[in-house]
Amino acid sequence: MRSRSAPLALAVAGVAALAARPAVAAETDAAAPPPSVYRVNLAVDGPVLGAAAAAALVPYVLQDRIVRERCPCDVSEIPRFERFVVGYRSNAADIASDTLAALSVAVPATVEALALGWGRPLLEDGVVLAETVLVNGAIVTTVKDLVQRPTPRAYAGDAAIVSRPTGYRAFYSGHTSLTVAALTAAAWTWRFRRGPAAWPWVVVAAGGAGVGALRIAGGNHFPTDVAAAAVAGLAVGTAVPLLHHRRGHALALVPAPGGLGIAGDF
Repeated sequence: MRSRSAPLALAVAGVAALAARPAVAAETDAAAPPPSVYRVNLAVDGPVLGAAAAAALVPYVLQDRIVRERCPCDVSEIPRFERFVVGYRSNAADIASDTLAALSVAVPATVEALALGWGRPLLEDGVVLAETVLVNGAIVTTVKDLVQRPTPRAYAGDAAIVSRPTGYRAFYSGHTSLTVAALTAAAWTWRFRRGPAAWPWVVVAAGGAGVGALRIAGGNHFPTDVAAAAVAGLAVGTAVPLLHHRRGHALALVPAPGGLGIAGDF
C-alpha cells in the first residue's frame, strides 16, 4: 500500500531545497575573491615607478645647486589679494599638514589591505596608488624648480627660510597635491569596485581643503599655490587610475579650441 505521506514529504523537501539555494549562493558570493579592477603590467609600470621616483627625489636632493636664493624680496611682487599671508607662521600647522598628508596615503592603503586581504587585487591597487603618488611628486618637484616662487615666510624675511632652498618652493603646494591625488585615486578605486558614492569625493574635498588651509596658516604657501596644487592633484589622481582600469576608460588627445584636449569614456 502506497503511503500518502510520500508526496507531502517530497513537497517539503523541494521547498526546503529552494529556500536553501539563496543561502548557498550568498555563501558562494561571500567566498568569492574580491574583483580585480586594475590592469597592471610590471614591464611598463616598473620603469614608470622608477623614473617618477628619480624625477621626484634626485632634484630634491640637489636643491642647493638648483634653487637660486634671492630674498629679501619686495612684497609688491605679490598680488594684492594674497599679501595677507605674509607674516603667517605656525609650526603647529606645519605638523598638522604633514600628518594629514601622510594619512591621505596611509589610510586608503590600510583600508584596502584590510578589505581585500593579500592577493593580486591588493597588489594592483598598491601599484596604482604608488604610481599616483610618485608621478604627482615628480611633477611637483619639476614645477617648483622651474618657478622658484618665494614662500610667504621668505617674503617676511624669516632668517631660517630666506637662506634655504625650501624658502623658494612655494608654487605649488606639494602637500596639497599629494593629499588630493592620493584621495582621488582612492575614490576612483572605490567607485570601480563598489559603485558610485558621494562620500569619497567629500573626503577628497575636505582633505584637500584642510591641508591647503594648514599650509597657508603655516606661512608656506599662497592661496594660488594651494588652488593650483588641488587641480594638479585631481588630474593625476584621476589619470593614473583611469589609465589602469580594466574596463578600458580610454583617454585620447583630441583637437580643441586653441590646442588639444583630452577625451575619454568615463
